[in-house]
Amino acid sequence: MAIDVNKVYTTVLSILNKKGSGYMTPDNFNKIAKVVQLELLDRAFYEYNRAVAKQTSGRGAQGYGDIPRKIMDKLDPFCVNTTLTLDSTSSYFEPPGYDSTSSYPVSDVYNTLSVSSQQSGNLYVDIERIEKSKIPFLFSSKITAPSETFPVYYYSADLIYVFPSTITSIGLYYVAKPLDPNWSSTADTTSFGTPIYSYNSSASTNFTLHASDESDLILGILKYFGVTIKDPLVLQAAQQEEQSITQQEQ
Repeated sequence: MAIDVNKVYTTVLSILNKKGSGYMTPDNFNKIAKVVQLELLDRAFYEYNRAVAKQTSGRGAQGYGDIPRKIMDKLDPFCVNTTLTLDSTSSYFEPPGYDSTSSYPVSDVYNTLSVSSQQSGNLYVDIERIEKSKIPFLFSSKITAPSETFPVYYYSADLIYVFPSTITSIGLYYVAKPLDPNWSSTADTTSFGTPIYSYNSSASTNFTLHASDESDLILGILKYFGVTIKDPLVLQAAQQEEQSITQQEQ
């Protein structure tokens, strides 16, 4: 599952040149492409929620009309199941990709789907996520105190804290952040007045989005470069069509 970064770059560049909308450097393209890719991934969650709500109310369809399944096909490649082990010197679990040496540590986790622990007999118990502020109240009574049968966890600065502390291994099912797209190139700064960039495929990184998102990806990047539809009649028709589609989906 990928969208060719060079294809997107050349398409965007061609439209910008045709519109006379300014000069695009690879660095500008890469920064904007990263933002748009995350926007499309985030939008897929809202689309899935809306499609499931519609299907639950009896207004969905099967087969080619199964919209939730189509959106799941977009999201499933980002879903990862991994096991985390508690470090003996710490009281927390570090999520995948966490770099404690960084001034602003981040992880590869875009969205946590579930956290679980394995009990005896290969029995898996779901660990409930709670707010950090609830911990004192839970431990204030033996009845509500977390146990290996009813464990809880919370996030703090991307770190996972699990109670009770006797749990030293957890299963994490999450949506991973997509790889940052990168259109890599070599620049010729001597032949012409402005640099001429030559694509370097071996050092480039494609978009990790579903192929069906290619057109939205290109349009999203163009939007940040200031390419808009100037004809008010065309713009109005497009807005009306978008509103109509949204109302039908709801």
